[in-house]
Amino acid sequence: MATIRDIANLANVSSVTVSRVLNRDNTLSVSKETRERILAIAEELNYKTPRNRKGKENSDLSNIKIGTVMFLTEHQEEMDHYFLAIRQGIEKECVAQGINSTNILRMSLFTNPELNFDDVDGVIFIDRSFDFTVQHESQVKNVVFIDSSPDVESFDSVVIDFERVTMLAINHLISLGHTRIGYIGGFRTYGKDQREYYFERIMAEKGLLDPEHIFIGGWGTPEGNRLMKKAIDKGNLPTAFFIASDHLAIGAIHALKEAGVRVPEDVAVVGFDDIEISEFMSPPLTTIRIQAEMMGRTAVKLLMEQMNGREIPLQVTLPAKLIVRSSCGS
Repeated sequence: MATIRDIANLANVSSVTVSRVLNRDNTLSVSKETRERILAIAEELNYKTPRNRKGKENSDLSNIKIGTVMFLTEHQEEMDHYFLAIRQGIEKECVAQGINSTNILRMSLFTNPELNFDDVDGVIFIDRSFDFTVQHESQVKNVVFIDSSPDVESFDSVVIDFERVTMLAINHLISLGHTRIGYIGGFRTYGKDQREYYFERIMAEKGLLDPEHIFIGGWGTPEGNRLMKKAIDKGNLPTAFFIASDHLAIGAIHALKEAGVRVPEDVAVVGFDDIEISEFMSPPLTTIRIQAEMMGRTAVKLLMEQMNGREIPLQVTLPAKLIVRSSCGS
């Protein structure tokens, strides 16, 4: 029997791409030629999705359909490796488990969406706490939240301990002798980003908080560049920065170099995400390594456990680690 991997090998694309094309995911950025090639190969191999398979070869997963709700546009997701990696983790775990039916629903950032869950067996919410009403609960029983935990007594969630990781970054910079530490991060429409919140709280507790050293804008490398230039132009530049994403940090370091400010001799930088390029920057970026893809994979596994009868809600906190490289001087 043909598999997604067979189609992926013949089409010279990833298994995730094949899965999303076969399930008519119109949010996938793929050329018309590639989409048609995948569909043609699937037809030639007489590939059947799990929902359409009959007989003994059909597993308990054959009728499963998962909905993934994201509160970002495709462009915003591309600028934020964290959420992109979470979604990719969901897709990879679905492929690994033989679940082909996954829908990506991109919702408004500003209001609670009107969602119809009648056609899915489980829902994964990424990023934002959602007002999950009794009406929604009657439509779908199996729900997991990623990066938020609106009700630990009712719903599964997969989270990072942002307080701990922010403390790791700040304590490391303080251990290097820094007391004027700035922060660069991005807006969240539903409140402060948790990194910003804990940065302010921890720095205030240590008696080191200066609101003038906090710079908030969009997400992505150009914004990191713009915000660091704003910090430089303002004067009294902090001797260190905790920056909420590696993409922001890359732009910020470029702005420092353009201004003749040395990293780490004049300004130390700690990022967040540990994207692949971070290790190969000049200087290599000290950053917080998180397991965003594993967050997505874990959410799918939690949904499967719910479908298999587990009723007690779980909250899974995945560990993160400070990766020390040259951008902070030690």
